[in-house]
Amino acid sequence: MDQFADETLELVVRISWCWSKKSGPFPEEEGMAHARARFDQAIDVQTGELIGKGLFNWLEWVTPRKRFGHPYGYAFKEGHLYRVLVRPPRDDSDAQSHSYYLEKLLEGDVREPRLDPCLQFAQEFGNAEEDRWLLIEDGAFGWANVFDYRRAGVRYLAEAVSADDDPQPCAGTLVWMEKASGSHLKTTFERLSVYHVRVRKSTSSSDKLMLVKVVGKVRDVRFDALIEEYEKPVVIESPLGSFTLDRHYDWYEGTIDYLGEPCDVLINVEAGETDATAPLKRLEELCQDLTRVDRLVRDYAADEMLENTADWCEEDLTRDEFKQRMTIASLGIDPDGSVDFSFDDGDMFAGHTIIVYLGPDNTPTEATIAG
Repeated sequence: MDQFADETLELVVRISWCWSKKSGPFPEEEGMAHARARFDQAIDVQTGELIGKGLFNWLEWVTPRKRFGHPYGYAFKEGHLYRVLVRPPRDDSDAQSHSYYLEKLLEGDVREPRLDPCLQFAQEFGNAEEDRWLLIEDGAFGWANVFDYRRAGVRYLAEAVSADDDPQPCAGTLVWMEKASGSHLKTTFERLSVYHVRVRKSTSSSDKLMLVKVVGKVRDVRFDALIEEYEKPVVIESPLGSFTLDRHYDWYEGTIDYLGEPCDVLINVEAGETDATAPLKRLEELCQDLTRVDRLVRDYAADEMLENTADWCEEDLTRDEFKQRMTIASLGIDPDGSVDFSFDDGDMFAGHTIIVYLGPDNTPTEATIAG
């Protein structure tokens, strides 16, 4: 217990992980279990300060394991708030995690608005509610579970601020929180449809709106021309080949000849834009010197990653063997000139993809694995 300070601290904590029967037993020593629970955020009751956000924060305690009732004394529940008396760590220099010794559970099922997921979400937006008519690109692009809630969003392509104004093309996101229930979102939107919604504007981003209410799906002829334009195929031609715009992902897709091998290419553009002049020029210049650049990228990957193959591959590979096993899969070109090279790993990393990032000046900046 020497790692904990003598003085005590009163906190309201939001539990993000706690023991369940699936967790298995905690370590035991001389009949005493070393139990733990984790919280993702807390409030210092004395100062009112919000602490612990973005860190791994642990509550620890030592207890005899019980045969009846909760085996480890404290029956915490994920997502619930508790007022606890703890001893903080003596040394809080570890920027990644903090541990607090749990002296006493003072109160369970606490109500603290500042730790409520929905209220925290709403704090990102202003208080004023406004009506909008939005052209929704597609259904929800996914959601994140936040305890008993889901945070989800859709992209919109155009908006009108009244029932009479002309809609303006734009690229933005409409986000919301809803109570988790079942395996599907309760709030849904249809592709390329117009919705009358009530929203609150983000205080930090001009292209983000918080959904307050769906007034209804509407048939609005004002948006017809925008929908027609959106659905037109956009193709750019280059000496390297043809590239077709995928508006949903804001990139052009195509295939080039990469030193005798087919290679998929993604040319990224700004959200809602179609102009690929700069990244396409970057790709063409890159291909003019591709033999040298390919050698540079493979050399960098070998320098950075060869030692790591020992953790994944039973073979003792040489530097040349490492580079020869790399097979090009795709290129990604960003508007700022950055390029990412994706290679099949040749079973050196259990089938993961090797990615090498190249800066606008053709200087490698990172090599890693993904997938």
